[in-house]
Amino acid sequence: MKTPLGLACLLSLPIAVLLGVLVAWNPPGNHWKTVEPPKAQVEAYDVQRLRTQATLTAEIYDHRKLSRLIREPQNTVSNLPYATAGLAILLAARRPAAINLGLAGIFLGFGSGMYHASLLPEWRMIDILGVYAVLYFLILIGAMAPAPRAGKGTHEWAASLIVWTAAIYTGIHRNDIRWFGLKLFDSTYVFVAAVAVGWALAFLAFRRATNRRACFRALATFALAGTISFAGGLGDRFGGFWADPEFLVQGHAVWHTCGAIALLAIYELFAAAGGDPSTFIAIRPK
Repeated sequence: MKTPLGLACLLSLPIAVLLGVLVAWNPPGNHWKTVEPPKAQVEAYDVQRLRTQATLTAEIYDHRKLSRLIREPQNTVSNLPYATAGLAILLAARRPAAINLGLAGIFLGFGSGMYHASLLPEWRMIDILGVYAVLYFLILIGAMAPAPRAGKGTHEWAASLIVWTAAIYTGIHRNDIRWFGLKLFDSTYVFVAAVAVGWALAFLAFRRATNRRACFRALATFALAGTISFAGGLGDRFGGFWADPEFLVQGHAVWHTCGAIALLAIYELFAAAGGDPSTFIAIRPK
């Protein structure tokens, strides 16, 4: 019998092969027409301009990289782990909140992959909405993990709908909602706040869990993967220690890959504390 994680990896394999073929081929041409202003990853930058420019402007792009189907190959392919983690959670989940977390992971993997392939602002918006949805659903699952299962979970479906609405609204209006001039839903604030709340909920889940060993493994994995992911994302920015467009392993790709591992680990922590089944437990035939 296959585990949800094993089945998710198996189902993702054809997509991984297809992405590998596309990256190896990566046909030239003006496929995407325009490009957004340079942001927080350097894979499509010109390495010499990156080393010499004092400020971040559109001239920093390597136009040969922009004139191809996949503008950021590593950053595109590295989103497949998000979709795989989301699929594994979806296959394991029984409660509505966890089912929607799995859907959010798949949504994030697809949206972020399309953004890094195209570097277009409309796909960047989808990427941001996916990040917000994943973070909000992790908080919802953490809050509900110790709660007893009630009926058919109607209240959780309602809560999940509210979370999707909140993620979409605050993601779209992240620069518009202000409190005394402070952008409350700026992506940095949302990420930091979600991590802080997530750690608090993880601590509570660990205290209440009966399977402390499984919780500890998940917590340790989450801490390690989260730290590496944060280092990759921070180091890959303009002027960062990992900012090298020609480096074999891009920091932003590490951000994606380890971020997906951290997502799966925190789900496993809440699963061990009374949430849905683990993605490592074999799927039993009905």
